[in-house]
Amino acid sequence: MSEKLCAVIVTFNNAGMLSDLLNDLRIQTRLPDEVIVVDNASLDHTESTVKINYPSAQYIRLVENVGSAGGFYEGMKRAAESSDFIYTLDDDDCLKPDTLSEIVKGFKLLEQSLPFRIGAVRSVGKRHPEDVPTKLDICSWGGTLFKTSTVREAGLPSMNYFLYGEDLEYSLRLMKKGCSFYWIPTSICQERHRDQDGKTHVNVLGKRRVRYQDPFRLYYAFRNEVSIYKQYRLVFKLFHTFMYAATVVLWLLITEGGTRKKAIRAVTQGIIDGLSGRLGKNVSYAPS
Repeated sequence: MSEKLCAVIVTFNNAGMLSDLLNDLRIQTRLPDEVIVVDNASLDHTESTVKINYPSAQYIRLVENVGSAGGFYEGMKRAAESSDFIYTLDDDDCLKPDTLSEIVKGFKLLEQSLPFRIGAVRSVGKRHPEDVPTKLDICSWGGTLFKTSTVREAGLPSMNYFLYGEDLEYSLRLMKKGCSFYWIPTSICQERHRDQDGKTHVNVLGKRRVRYQDPFRLYYAFRNEVSIYKQYRLVFKLFHTFMYAATVVLWLLITEGGTRKKAIRAVTQGIIDGLSGRLGKNVSYAPS
């Protein structure tokens, strides 16, 4: 019996790009055996998009937006019931026709040739500099292949982080079990361009910087990083996060106008809540 691959997509108010991604999945040379779409209570036409573009997909509509953390928790939970491999995707990802076949092949080749455990492998973007598999530190969700047996052993992603960081925690959890992660350069998965990606570019002290723009993004990004690095006792990483937070506040003071108070409050509250362990969805920082 051939091994079953399940693609898990988490989406929120992005039916157009989701439609393109589902079309990409339909033309794979190695078709997914199952597609699960987790809809974080979208207000657009996501449900009809799924039913038109991939009628055999499992469509899970959540009663509220539980973020990427809750979305991948639900999707991977369902996928782990019957699959051998789980391929996680963001709704703005773009695939080549051989993306799935190449990443499964790459995973198996590494598993056969390396003496240590492979936790996950990840597809690359179009500007990836290497043409052989290379080690990476953590696996973000977009374009990552997990062996389902590893997911069952490690458990599901934590829902407590809501947005940002749950993939970091999951990677650290797998690393504690002796797992390593690799890029597979023959498998291509890249992000489609969004007009609004939640980030802003600023020049501070002669250097070009990128940071999250919305206060809710700043809050969850800093809160979750602090909480995770504290949990795993990564003191240097925690110190680096504090320094970056101070830099962001400086950027805000130099570059922002009337919105800087909300953004600075989001950074400081995120640091405080991360240190004190106040996780979950914070109603004061709801996605806009």
